[in-house]
Amino acid sequence: MPVSKEFNLGKLYSTSLEEVLGGEDLILEVARDMVKDEIKKKVQRALDSNPDLKEELRLALEDYYQAKIKQNLAAMRIAKASVYLGLKTVPKELQEEFQKELEKEITRIIDETL
Repeated sequence: MPVSKEFNLGKLYSTSLEEVLGGEDLILEVARDMVKDEIKKKVQRALDSNPDLKEELRLALEDYYQAKIKQNLAAMRIAKASVYLGLKTVPKELQEEFQKELEKEITRIIDETL
């Protein structure tokens, strides 16, 4: 049974389109981005029309940011205390080796971060 030329062209077109657009995933990603952009525009318009609300949100975001920084600082302090505790519990004959390995690891973490 011969297949029509229209069917072959349609199949070729849809296959090429999928290759170019990356299939369903890319289309969904573009749609999500468009929805996000629309929501951002509506939020921005609402904030622009209400300066008090905009300032309240700005202050709340600043508080949130500072709280996250404090949370990270507290985590670092816990890590520091844990290191000291670890050093105190390591047998005397292994403390120097433990300290050297710890210094190497801290240096590596700092180097990777910066």
